[in-house]
Amino acid sequence: MSISQENKNKLKSLLGEERVFFKDETQMDQATFLSFGTDRTKVYVPDYEILTFPKNTQEVSEVVKFAFENDIKIVPSGGRTGYAGGAVAKSGEIVISLSKMDQVLDFDPFFGSLTVQAGMITKNLHKEAEERGFYFPVDFAATGSSHIGGNIATNAGGVRVVHYGLIRQWVLGLKVVTGTGEILEFNGEILKNNTGYDLKHLFIGSEGTLGIITECTLKLTKKPADNRILFTAVPDFSSILELFKETHNMPLPILAFEFLTKYCLDKVMDHLHVPDPFSEVSPYYVLMEFEITEESDDEKLFSFLETILEKGYVSDGSLAQNSRQAETFWKYREGISESISIDYTVHKNDISLPLRNMNPFLEDMQALLSSKYPGFEIALFGHIGDGNLHLNIVKPKDLSDAEFFSQCKKVDPSMFELLQKHHGSISAEHGIGLLKKDFLHFSRSSAEIEVMRMIKKALDPKNLLNPGKILP
Repeated sequence: MSISQENKNKLKSLLGEERVFFKDETQMDQATFLSFGTDRTKVYVPDYEILTFPKNTQEVSEVVKFAFENDIKIVPSGGRTGYAGGAVAKSGEIVISLSKMDQVLDFDPFFGSLTVQAGMITKNLHKEAEERGFYFPVDFAATGSSHIGGNIATNAGGVRVVHYGLIRQWVLGLKVVTGTGEILEFNGEILKNNTGYDLKHLFIGSEGTLGIITECTLKLTKKPADNRILFTAVPDFSSILELFKETHNMPLPILAFEFLTKYCLDKVMDHLHVPDPFSEVSPYYVLMEFEITEESDDEKLFSFLETILEKGYVSDGSLAQNSRQAETFWKYREGISESISIDYTVHKNDISLPLRNMNPFLEDMQALLSSKYPGFEIALFGHIGDGNLHLNIVKPKDLSDAEFFSQCKKVDPSMFELLQKHHGSISAEHGIGLLKKDFLHFSRSSAEIEVMRMIKKALDPKNLLNPGKILP
């Protein structure tokens, strides 16, 4: 696509020369330029024409109107921490980065809500809430670089879904720009508003295909009084499920229930240089976080540990004695993605299942992987408390990236058939993006997909917003 000088000048007049960059000009080095058109996947090479940095909703609207008038496709860009290709710009698009939209717009101390621009880094949102005496509970390994708008666009979950739910439960209001440049505002100042369709939910999890989220009003809550981290070694996967059932009898609220394999733990220890937590090797490990409100709660935790040891659900366990040890325990879990993604080429599958179907699914899956991926190493971990498994296939060193991804794509349908058989979903929290759109039918019926197309057509009539994502 060739951009005329007239159109270049028009874009510059909308945002200013310092916030518009073109592929064929040298204002920014190419590596930095291209980095705004990709995410953490390594399957697609970014290739787009224009990079813009609006500072507010009105500027986003003006850029979208420009793209609409000139039939230029658009890719919204946030923290680019996704694993489904949802932020990839590979076909001459205009990329709209929200990284300069990171301001607090409003705080309601009575309602307990915070309104921010969509480009705010999630960790900074946590700080803004805490400075005002509140707590925003959606948390995951990428909070230091992900944007809150991207979290909402993918309906992010994270490590405390078992207690707090998905981000959808914490969104009170949104401001979005549709594919025509129209601004829609879904007010978040009131909790009760039964005046027809709650349209904001269309945009939560839509991956930027229906509109660009520019502002959000988020519900806050009180911070847990205190917490304790219990890290345990578990002899087999069935015991993980039994251990989770046992937590239902605990008088203490459980905030997180995470598991990982020995393979994952080894990769984290190598990459982050953290010590081995136990003297004896175990095939599985579980991290649990509990809320503590009084001193006697520690006794309840020790009693719980004794019970699960006696029942054989765990072979060893350690309760974090201080904040430093608690931080190390969390590194074992939250350091997995970084440890394998930076040092290795990985094919990621982010799936979910009913907990009661998880064991038979894993048995079927292990047989499939042994047959189709002989010699491939598997990194298995996840938020077992909400049925979410992260299944990562690690590329052998002697295999090229192209051959590796080709083999994985051939086997994915067989895995998704197993998911369908066990009533699971092909995507738990990373979305569909480019990587899974051809497999959407394993989790959505043809009637559902057709309704999704109709909604897309109504809000993005020229199919310009994040083209090729989600819908096959």
